Amino acid sequence: MRILLLVVCALIAPIGAATEPEDFLAAYAEQAKLADPGFAGFSPERGRAFYFEKHRIEDGSELSCASCHHADPRKGTVAHRGQFPCRACHITMHKPSDGRSAIKREIPPFAPSANPDRFTSEWNVEAWFGWNCKLLLKRECTPVEKGDLITWLMTIE
Repeated sequence: MRILLLVVCALIAPIGAATEPEDFLAAYAEQAKLADPGFAGFSPERGRAFYFEKHRIEDGSELSCASCHHADPRKGTVAHRGQFPCRACHITMHKPSDGRSAIKREIPPFAPSANPDRFTSEWNVEAWFGWNCKLLLKRECTPVEKGDLITWLMTIE
């Protein structure tokens, strides 16, 4: 019971002063080791597979991280333009009370090589992982999933 409590506390503990992608990776690795002492490191292959894996959302359609962020993580996208699925906005964004449609918003490149601000703010990283993981997976992402994804994104030049 004591070990389970330690694992749960570690998984919900704040990242700390993470300001670079490597800081997040170090924190996620620490959390992963606490949850699984056999943790052997992050995998860019698993991160890439996770990014493109489709998940059924509440309207019955299937989306992946790439559905909104772009198949090429070096590129940004704008909601309601290109291949960005409108249903993602209309399901995830609250419709304004005056009846207008969902907002048009820019999603900057996901790869740190194309967006140096990516993975530099603990609040943003944890908030968006929380939002997007709950949308696609209907649960929080694990430290391994987060670490694998960031590891893969860091390999993209």
